[in-house]
Amino acid sequence: MYRVLIVEDEFIVRYGIRSMVDWEKAGIEVTGEAANGKEALELIHLNPPDILITDIKMPIMDGIQLIKEVRNSGYAMKIIILSNLEEFQYAQKAISHGVSEYLIKSDMMPRDFEKALMNVKDSLDSIGGKATIDEPARKEKLLLGLIEGSSYEEGNLEEAELGELHMPAYLLHIFIHSTDRGFIEKQHVIHETIEHIGGDRKFAVFADKQGEINVLLPIPNRSNGTAAESDEHWAKQLARSILSNLADGYGLDCTIGLSGRANQWTELSKAYNQASASARQRLFLGIGQVIAYSELTTAEEESGTPIKVSQSYIHTLLYGLQTKELNEYVGSLFDQLGKRKDPDLVQIISLELLMILTSMWPDVSNDQDQVLHLKKQYFDQLSKLETIKQSREWFIQAFAELQDHMIRIYNSDRNSIVKATQYIQQHYQQEISLQSISQFVHLSKNYFANLFKKEVGESFLEYVTRVRIEKAKVLLAGEMKAAEVGQLVGIPDPKYFSKVFKKITGATPSEYRSLVKEDKEVF
Repeated sequence: MYRVLIVEDEFIVRYGIRSMVDWEKAGIEVTGEAANGKEALELIHLNPPDILITDIKMPIMDGIQLIKEVRNSGYAMKIIILSNLEEFQYAQKAISHGVSEYLIKSDMMPRDFEKALMNVKDSLDSIGGKATIDEPARKEKLLLGLIEGSSYEEGNLEEAELGELHMPAYLLHIFIHSTDRGFIEKQHVIHETIEHIGGDRKFAVFADKQGEINVLLPIPNRSNGTAAESDEHWAKQLARSILSNLADGYGLDCTIGLSGRANQWTELSKAYNQASASARQRLFLGIGQVIAYSELTTAEEESGTPIKVSQSYIHTLLYGLQTKELNEYVGSLFDQLGKRKDPDLVQIISLELLMILTSMWPDVSNDQDQVLHLKKQYFDQLSKLETIKQSREWFIQAFAELQDHMIRIYNSDRNSIVKATQYIQQHYQQEISLQSISQFVHLSKNYFANLFKKEVGESFLEYVTRVRIEKAKVLLAGEMKAAEVGQLVGIPDPKYFSKVFKKITGATPSEYRSLVKEDKEVF
């Protein structure tokens, strides 16, 4: 089945294109969509389609430039242009780059579009089924397959597909800490840098599916039988030179992970995992350096004890305004993470802490627009944290800001608690729920419950029950039956009333009445 990529800046037009054809019946699959040429190039680089359908006029990068970049990169996919009639002069430029079909959007009918697709499909069938790719692009695609674990026969792999590249080799995984550059630009910059410092060395620069750049460094053939340690030293020195040149020449802060030695092509997947794992250790070791897999220390297992985030404990510290204890608890979590040296675990714990933060703010703020803005800000800031030290400091600061807000609103909300207790004293005989009383005082349920306990010294339920039992004690001094008393104080179930009464006073309602009549001391 042939793969197609649709590039069009208007969503409704993309939707229309998808709806025009029975793709499965035509033997074609839509594998991607993009709103401009820049997005399309990144998708093409990661997963080249057989057919490209593109508009001419688009923001950021138009269709003309996209087609030019595609051809310059060596991709020979079939291309269908969509344009408006007045854009034909632009389309002529694209046609010079080998466009297969040209359609006017305003005149295009489903049968016209389907016919154009079938023409392109027939053309692909005639050349053996797939659009051809030139040698550099073929190498990149093959290397991408190798690092993903695709199996190839060693045999003539180097000679037929990889040219002058050879094994043994080292792999560099280069993480650029700038978020405003696409991987095509990153790849170009790194390629230029290695050409500048590497002279006539043979190497390959290619992106993985995450858009991060990798460099294959074949070990130079030496006649003096150089030791493996010297080979790794050579690779590390070259990596440091790349790091320095990217910083000085392009102002780019980078971290480079260096794999162990790969002796054959089937070991390239392992080398990639080693290099990327090494680069991820920047979280613990800091950014802007070369991190060799061979130098990584084994993480401490902490006797296998899992790291858990206690949401209830954090809530207690927050509502108790226990700043010091909260800082110590958050700090201890990151101390444990630092010993484990597991980037995935850091991400998991960070997300758990973030969920606590984002779930707390709506409880203590009535400005929902501000809360939404804050949530977006949190996710944006968290994505930019580079080291575990930065993460630790960020979370401590974020919780401190939340607690400062709670302190500021605390005094005004104390009046709400007074209002709630007065309401309970007056309406104890009615059904009173935490939900209804929190709505009555215009506070969120969770915030009200915690603030109530802090201010009154007992939970909302404990307070309501105690008020009801105190009222019952007064009524039991008369001749009213215990069941009637329970009904009047809001506890209609006689058995439950007796159980609760005894739990609080130490005596059943009947025993309490007898003690009152005997004028004995009762509670």
